[in-house]
Amino acid sequence: MYQTRFIWAAALFLSGCMPLNVYYKQGVSIQTAKDTETSCKVAAARDVPVRNVTRVIPGRQLPPRLLCDSNNVCTRHPGLFLPPEYITEDANITLRTEAVDLCMRQKGYEFIRLPACKDPLKAATPPAATTHFPKLSSESCVIRNQGGTWQIVSP
Repeated sequence: MYQTRFIWAAALFLSGCMPLNVYYKQGVSIQTAKDTETSCKVAAARDVPVRNVTRVIPGRQLPPRLLCDSNNVCTRHPGLFLPPEYITEDANITLRTEAVDLCMRQKGYEFIRLPACKDPLKAATPPAATTHFPKLSSESCVIRNQGGTWQIVSP
């Protein structure tokens, strides 16, 4: 229980330091960008449907073992059969991702990655949430807010 809480706390802490990967188009509202991405995902799901394929990792036999301790007392451990593993994957996931990217680029968006803002800049920036994509500079960065919103800062 404690480990689970620690992992969640660490994930929340680190999420403030994470870069922002987003489809960007200057001047467009964040909601419009999200809506456009959703429509592109729906079109990609229609055009490139899920194609599940199953891979089989064969089972194998582990031979019996003889283990001896420091007093030369030996114990025989029986062999063991490890059953096969079946892994099901969507063979079209990469193509579907590329279809979403193509759709967004055709609508004038580009996929960007903004780094997290450094602590001094975060402290000096009044808290807000970005509602429209601003003009970016080479120093643009992102501040992640609680609640899932974020703020793009272009010093």
